[in-house]
Amino acid sequence: MRMLPCSLIGVTLLTGCATQTPPLYSWGTIPDSYLKMVQEPGDASSAAYESSLMTTIDQAKQQNKTVPPGVYCELGYVRFKQGRMEEARQLYDAEMALYPESRVFMERLKDKLQKSRTSSPPT
Repeated sequence: MRMLPCSLIGVTLLTGCATQTPPLYSWGTIPDSYLKMVQEPGDASSAAYESSLMTTIDQAKQQNKTVPPGVYCELGYVRFKQGRMEEARQLYDAEMALYPESRVFMERLKDKLQKSRTSSPPT
């Protein structure tokens, strides 16, 4: 009789460990495209990285999931480097709205946007 409760506890523990929760975020091809951009700098790899950021955002929206942290910020920085300041600001605002803990950093980046409006974008 004592064997039955022990085996039930054992089975319960094993099945509890076997269940996997789905990942909170889907990063898509961002890690691979970022690595390629770093290893092989150039317009093609930068465009592929930008495309992977946009695809990840679009897929998260289509699947009704949360955009991973930092993706809006990264895309905003890409836009900033392209001189598309207003788009960069909007993406920084989106990051800040989704992840309020990023507010201090996003505000600093927005200050840099404001200061750079009169000068050329960084390289």
